[in-house]
Amino acid sequence: MKPNDLLYHYTTLESFLSILNNGELWASHIRYLNDTSEQRLAWKHARARIKNRLEMAGVDIRDRLLKFQKLANSPINFDLFVLCFSKDGGDTLSQWRGYGGSTGVSIGFEPDELKSRCSSFIKTIKNDQLLHSGWAFLNPVRYIEPDGDDQSNQVIDTIIDNPNPHEVESRFSVDEVFCRRICISSANSKHIAFSEEKEWRIAIFDVPENLIHFSPRKSMIVPYVPFDLGKGTAEWPLIQRVVVGPSPHQAETIDAIKMRVDNRVIVEGSSIPFRSW
Repeated sequence: MKPNDLLYHYTTLESFLSILNNGELWASHIRYLNDTSEQRLAWKHARARIKNRLEMAGVDIRDRLLKFQKLANSPINFDLFVLCFSKDGGDTLSQWRGYGGSTGVSIGFEPDELKSRCSSFIKTIKNDQLLHSGWAFLNPVRYIEPDGDDQSNQVIDTIIDNPNPHEVESRFSVDEVFCRRICISSANSKHIAFSEEKEWRIAIFDVPENLIHFSPRKSMIVPYVPFDLGKGTAEWPLIQRVVVGPSPHQAETIDAIKMRVDNRVIVEGSSIPFRSW
Protein backbone atom coordinates (compact mmCIF):
# COMPACT_ATOMS: atom_id res chain seq x y z
CA MET A 1 0.00 0.00 0.00
CA LYS A 2 1.22 3.52 -0.83
CA PRO A 3 2.26 5.74 2.12
CA ASN A 4 -0.47 8.28 1.33
CA ASP A 5 -3.15 5.56 1.63
CA LEU A 6 -2.25 4.73 5.24
CA LEU A 7 -3.90 6.28 8.29
CA TYR A 8 -1.37 7.95 10.58
CA HIS A 9 -1.56 8.35 14.33
CA TYR A 10 0.82 11.05 15.59
CA THR A 11 2.14 10.53 19.10
CA THR A 12 5.15 10.88 21.40
CA LEU A 13 7.92 8.29 21.62
CA GLU A 14 6.75 7.31 25.09
CA SER A 15 3.18 6.69 23.89
CA PHE A 16 4.45 4.87 20.79
CA LEU A 17 6.31 2.33 22.93
CA SER A 18 3.25 1.96 25.18
CA ILE A 19 1.10 1.22 22.12
CA LEU A 20 3.51 -1.51 20.99
CA ASN A 21 4.04 -2.99 24.45
CA ASN A 22 0.39 -3.02 25.52
CA GLY A 23 -1.18 -3.65 22.11
CA GLU A 24 -3.77 -0.90 22.45
CA LEU A 25 -4.66 2.67 21.58
CA TRP A 26 -6.57 4.97 23.93
CA ALA A 27 -9.81 6.46 22.62
CA SER A 28 -10.53 9.75 24.42
CA HIS A 29 -13.97 11.09 25.31
CA ILE A 30 -15.00 13.51 22.56
CA ARG A 31 -15.56 16.37 25.03
CA TYR A 32 -11.85 16.32 25.90
CA LEU A 33 -10.33 16.70 22.43
CA ASN A 34 -8.36 19.72 21.16
CA ASP A 35 -11.26 21.06 19.09
CA THR A 36 -13.46 22.61 21.78
CA SER A 37 -16.41 22.90 19.37
CA GLU A 38 -16.68 19.14 18.72
CA GLN A 39 -20.21 18.21 19.85
CA ARG A 40 -21.41 21.79 20.20
CA LEU A 41 -21.11 22.21 16.43
CA ALA A 42 -23.45 19.27 15.75
CA TRP A 43 -26.06 20.56 18.20
CA LYS A 44 -25.81 24.08 16.78
CA HIS A 45 -26.62 22.67 13.34
CA ALA A 46 -29.51 20.64 14.77
CA ARG A 47 -31.07 23.68 16.48
CA ALA A 48 -30.68 25.82 13.36
CA ARG A 49 -32.23 23.16 11.13
CA ILE A 50 -35.19 22.59 13.44
CA LYS A 51 -35.79 26.34 13.71
CA ASN A 52 -35.74 26.62 9.91
CA ARG A 53 -38.22 23.78 9.52
CA LEU A 54 -40.52 25.23 12.20
CA GLU A 55 -40.81 28.44 10.20
CA MET A 56 -42.29 26.45 7.28
CA ALA A 57 -44.00 23.63 9.20
CA GLY A 58 -47.63 22.68 8.93
CA VAL A 59 -49.84 21.92 11.93
CA ASP A 60 -49.38 18.16 11.47
CA ILE A 61 -45.63 18.21 12.22
CA ARG A 62 -45.24 21.33 14.36
CA ASP A 63 -45.66 19.55 17.74
CA ARG A 64 -43.13 16.96 16.68
CA LEU A 65 -40.57 19.61 15.74
CA LEU A 66 -41.15 21.50 19.00
CA LYS A 67 -40.41 18.31 20.91
CA PHE A 68 -37.09 17.86 19.10
CA GLN A 69 -36.29 21.55 19.52
CA LYS A 70 -36.62 21.15 23.29
CA LEU A 71 -34.32 18.14 23.17
CA ALA A 72 -31.75 19.99 21.07
CA ASN A 73 -31.69 22.84 23.59
CA SER A 74 -31.12 20.44 26.52
CA PRO A 75 -29.77 17.21 25.01
CA ILE A 76 -29.42 13.96 26.94
CA ASN A 77 -25.78 13.30 27.79
CA PHE A 78 -24.18 10.58 25.67
CA ASP A 79 -20.66 9.22 26.05
CA LEU A 80 -18.69 8.96 22.81
CA PHE A 81 -15.00 8.08 22.51
CA VAL A 82 -12.80 8.68 19.48
CA LEU A 83 -9.43 7.68 18.07
CA CYS A 84 -7.91 10.13 15.60
CA PHE A 85 -5.85 9.39 12.49
CA SER A 86 -4.68 11.51 9.57
CA LYS A 87 -4.56 10.57 5.90
CA ASP A 88 -1.85 13.15 5.29
CA GLY A 89 1.19 11.08 4.35
CA GLY A 90 2.52 10.98 7.91
CA ASP A 91 4.76 14.04 7.77
CA THR A 92 2.88 17.30 8.40
CA LEU A 93 4.45 20.20 10.31
CA SER A 94 1.31 21.20 12.21
CA GLN A 95 0.90 17.64 13.44
CA TRP A 96 4.47 17.46 14.74
CA ARG A 97 3.90 20.73 16.56
CA GLY A 98 0.57 19.65 18.01
CA TYR A 99 1.04 15.98 18.87
CA GLY A 100 4.63 14.87 18.56
CA GLY A 101 6.17 16.70 21.50
CA SER A 102 9.88 17.46 21.27
CA THR A 103 10.30 14.12 19.51
CA GLY A 104 7.49 11.98 18.16
CA VAL A 105 6.42 9.52 15.49
CA SER A 106 3.54 9.01 13.13
CA ILE A 107 2.37 5.41 12.94
CA GLY A 108 1.03 4.37 9.54
CA PHE A 109 -1.86 1.91 10.01
CA GLU A 110 -3.44 -0.13 7.22
CA PRO A 111 -7.14 0.97 7.05
CA ASP A 112 -8.66 -2.48 6.47
CA GLU A 113 -6.72 -3.86 9.44
CA LEU A 114 -8.14 -1.09 11.63
CA LYS A 115 -11.65 -1.88 10.38
CA SER A 116 -11.07 -5.50 11.34
CA ARG A 117 -10.16 -4.40 14.87
CA CYS A 118 -13.37 -2.35 14.98
CA SER A 119 -15.38 -5.47 14.17
CA SER A 120 -13.70 -7.46 16.93
CA PHE A 121 -14.00 -4.63 19.47
CA ILE A 122 -17.58 -5.58 20.34
CA LYS A 123 -16.45 -9.08 21.36
CA THR A 124 -14.91 -9.51 24.78
CA ILE A 125 -14.28 -12.98 26.15
CA LYS A 126 -14.46 -13.39 29.93
CA ASN A 127 -14.90 -16.69 31.76
CA ASP A 128 -15.66 -18.32 28.40
CA GLN A 129 -18.59 -15.92 27.84
CA LEU A 130 -18.98 -13.43 25.00
CA LEU A 131 -19.65 -9.97 26.45
CA HIS A 132 -20.73 -6.77 24.71
CA SER A 133 -18.02 -4.10 25.01
CA GLY A 134 -19.45 -1.39 22.75
CA TRP A 135 -19.53 -0.47 19.06
CA ALA A 136 -16.63 0.89 17.00
CA PHE A 137 -16.69 2.33 13.47
CA LEU A 138 -13.95 3.85 11.27
CA ASN A 139 -14.94 6.74 8.98
CA PRO A 140 -13.44 9.86 7.37
CA VAL A 141 -14.18 13.24 8.95
CA ARG A 142 -16.25 15.81 7.03
CA TYR A 143 -15.08 19.39 7.40
CA ILE A 144 -17.97 21.83 7.46
CA GLU A 145 -18.66 25.52 7.88
CA PRO A 146 -20.01 26.67 11.27
CA ASP A 147 -23.47 27.12 9.70
CA GLY A 148 -23.55 23.55 8.40
CA ASP A 149 -24.24 22.26 4.90
CA ASP A 150 -26.79 20.25 2.92
CA GLN A 151 -25.43 16.93 4.14
CA SER A 152 -25.67 18.05 7.78
CA ASN A 153 -29.28 19.06 7.18
CA GLN A 154 -30.02 15.72 5.54
CA VAL A 155 -28.65 13.82 8.55
CA ILE A 156 -30.80 15.88 10.92
CA ASP A 157 -33.91 15.56 8.73
CA THR A 158 -33.51 11.80 8.59
CA ILE A 159 -33.37 11.61 12.38
CA ILE A 160 -36.38 13.89 12.84
CA ASP A 161 -38.54 12.24 10.18
CA ASN A 162 -37.56 8.66 11.03
CA PRO A 163 -36.82 8.63 14.76
CA ASN A 164 -37.92 5.06 15.52
CA PRO A 165 -35.13 2.95 17.05
CA HIS A 166 -33.66 0.32 14.79
CA GLU A 167 -32.45 -3.07 16.00
CA VAL A 168 -29.25 -1.85 17.68
CA GLU A 169 -31.11 0.95 19.49
CA SER A 170 -34.32 -0.89 20.36
CA ARG A 171 -33.70 -0.56 24.11
CA PHE A 172 -33.69 3.26 23.90
CA SER A 173 -36.58 5.73 23.83
CA VAL A 174 -37.18 7.97 20.80
CA ASP A 175 -35.71 10.92 22.74
CA GLU A 176 -32.57 8.93 23.55
CA VAL A 177 -32.21 7.76 19.95
CA PHE A 178 -32.43 11.34 18.69
CA CYS A 179 -29.63 12.47 21.03
CA ARG A 180 -27.53 9.39 20.32
CA ARG A 181 -27.64 9.88 16.57
CA ILE A 182 -26.77 13.58 16.71
CA CYS A 183 -23.84 12.81 19.01
CA ILE A 184 -22.60 9.94 16.83
CA SER A 185 -22.81 12.13 13.72
CA SER A 186 -20.65 14.69 15.53
CA ALA A 187 -17.78 12.19 15.58
CA ASN A 188 -17.53 12.40 11.80
CA SER A 189 -17.87 16.17 11.37
CA LYS A 190 -15.50 18.94 12.37
CA HIS A 191 -14.95 22.67 11.95
CA ILE A 192 -13.42 23.49 8.56
CA ALA A 193 -10.46 25.20 10.29
CA PHE A 194 -9.06 21.72 11.01
CA SER A 195 -9.24 20.46 7.40
CA GLU A 196 -5.45 20.31 6.99
CA GLU A 197 -5.41 17.27 9.27
CA LYS A 198 -7.33 15.12 6.72
CA GLU A 199 -8.68 13.22 9.67
CA TRP A 200 -10.27 9.80 9.97
CA ARG A 201 -11.79 8.58 13.21
CA ILE A 202 -12.76 5.46 15.06
CA ALA A 203 -15.91 6.33 17.04
CA ILE A 204 -16.68 4.10 20.04
CA PHE A 205 -19.96 4.13 21.97
CA ASP A 206 -22.23 2.02 24.21
CA VAL A 207 -19.22 1.14 26.34
CA PRO A 208 -19.97 -0.41 29.77
CA GLU A 209 -18.91 1.83 32.64
CA ASN A 210 -16.43 -0.72 33.96
CA LEU A 211 -14.41 -0.45 30.71
CA ILE A 212 -13.94 3.33 31.00
CA HIS A 213 -10.55 4.43 32.37
CA PHE A 214 -9.16 7.83 33.40
CA SER A 215 -5.83 9.50 32.75
CA PRO A 216 -4.37 12.85 33.92
CA ARG A 217 -3.36 15.19 31.08
CA LYS A 218 -2.00 18.66 31.74
CA SER A 219 -4.88 20.59 33.36
CA MET A 220 -7.62 17.92 33.48
CA ILE A 221 -8.52 14.25 33.86
CA VAL A 222 -9.55 12.57 30.60
CA PRO A 223 -11.92 9.56 30.36
CA TYR A 224 -10.74 7.01 27.79
CA VAL A 225 -11.43 3.53 26.48
CA PRO A 226 -8.63 1.09 25.53
CA PHE A 227 -8.95 -0.04 21.90
CA ASP A 228 -7.42 -3.48 21.53
CA LEU A 229 -5.08 -3.89 18.55
CA GLY A 230 -4.50 -7.57 19.23
CA LYS A 231 -1.35 -9.60 19.41
CA GLY A 232 1.52 -8.65 17.14
CA THR A 233 0.77 -4.93 17.22
CA ALA A 234 4.31 -4.14 16.04
CA GLU A 235 3.91 -6.46 13.06
CA TRP A 236 3.05 -5.89 9.43
CA PRO A 237 0.39 -5.50 7.96
CA LEU A 238 -1.35 -3.62 10.80
CA ILE A 239 1.54 -1.14 11.01
CA GLN A 240 3.21 -0.60 7.64
CA ARG A 241 5.23 2.57 8.18
CA VAL A 242 6.66 4.66 11.02
CA VAL A 243 7.90 8.22 10.45
CA VAL A 244 10.21 9.65 13.11
CA GLY A 245 9.59 13.35 13.59
CA PRO A 246 12.19 16.12 13.70
CA SER A 247 14.71 15.23 16.40
CA PRO A 248 18.34 15.84 17.43
CA HIS A 249 18.75 12.03 17.52
CA GLN A 250 16.62 11.04 14.54
CA ALA A 251 19.06 8.45 13.12
CA GLU A 252 19.47 6.69 16.46
CA THR A 253 15.71 6.64 17.01
CA ILE A 254 15.12 5.15 13.55
CA ASP A 255 17.63 2.37 14.25
CA ALA A 256 16.04 1.56 17.62
CA ILE A 257 12.51 1.40 16.14
CA LYS A 258 13.73 -0.90 13.38
CA MET A 259 14.94 -3.28 16.09
CA ARG A 260 11.51 -3.18 17.78
CA VAL A 261 9.10 -3.62 14.84
CA ASP A 262 8.58 -6.20 12.09
CA ASN A 263 11.31 -5.99 9.43
CA ARG A 264 8.66 -5.35 6.76
CA VAL A 265 7.63 -2.09 8.45
CA ILE A 266 9.19 0.94 6.74
CA VAL A 267 10.88 3.23 9.28
CA GLU A 268 12.17 6.59 8.09
CA GLY A 269 12.71 10.16 9.23
CA SER A 270 10.65 13.28 8.65
CA SER A 271 11.80 15.45 5.76
CA ILE A 272 10.67 18.67 7.49
CA PRO A 273 13.50 20.94 8.74
CA PHE A 274 11.80 21.82 12.02
CA ARG A 275 13.63 22.29 15.34
CA SER A 276 11.80 22.14 18.69
CA TRP A 277 14.73 21.41 21.00
